[in-house]
Amino acid sequence: MLAAVRTSSRAARTGAALPALLLSACAGASAPRAYDPPLPELVAENEAAGDPYGGRFPYEEAVAGLEGEGPLRAVIETDAGTVHCRLEPETAALTVATFVGLARGLRPFQEVEGGPWIKAPYYDGLTWHRAIEGQFVQGGRRGDRENPGFRLQDEISPGAKFDRAGVMALANNGGPNSGAAQFFITSNELPHLNGEYAIFGRCEDHHVVRELERRTHDRGSPAPTIDRITISRG
Repeated sequence: MLAAVRTSSRAARTGAALPALLLSACAGASAPRAYDPPLPELVAENEAAGDPYGGRFPYEEAVAGLEGEGPLRAVIETDAGTVHCRLEPETAALTVATFVGLARGLRPFQEVEGGPWIKAPYYDGLTWHRAIEGQFVQGGRRGDRENPGFRLQDEISPGAKFDRAGVMALANNGGPNSGAAQFFITSNELPHLNGEYAIFGRCEDHHVVRELERRTHDRGSPAPTIDRITISRG
């Protein structure tokens, strides 16, 4: 069930950079990268749209209540099979926090522009809506809306490369700070994408990714679905 969320401002708690040592005491888990200093114009734009976090959902809220220790993992169940991913908060903590928060139903979003801010497992039941053959498959769009009511500050690390199949990255529209909830998983090495997108995970089960890509690219077939995304540690 979708729950309405109050849109009170939290600028005081979300405007400061997240300490890099947060949650680093968990054995086997990489310390999340500190959030970059906020861009005041982007925070103001997100808050004007009603986002209670100004586009800076806290990492500690995203992972609250997860049991166990070790790396963050996402299990993406689809109607073509299951994809197992290791998330990388040490590279892109804000991007990971947002993805995890949306997947777990903790990070509020808007269904429609100007509508209420709600909490629900964002990705469950969505389709994989875009693919380029031999490159990637993309999901995370609700209806025709490109974002869930907010935009994220870019976290593009020069050390993160599209150097293999299974790279998981935040989609954008080609402009700065334009990503939010849509993501893609590669099916090949794609060096021409280096420096253009925030990489936040690495996925296995490449045969499933290729099948999702094939079915999404084939417009004559029903679009494959994201049945459920489960977040865990270990």
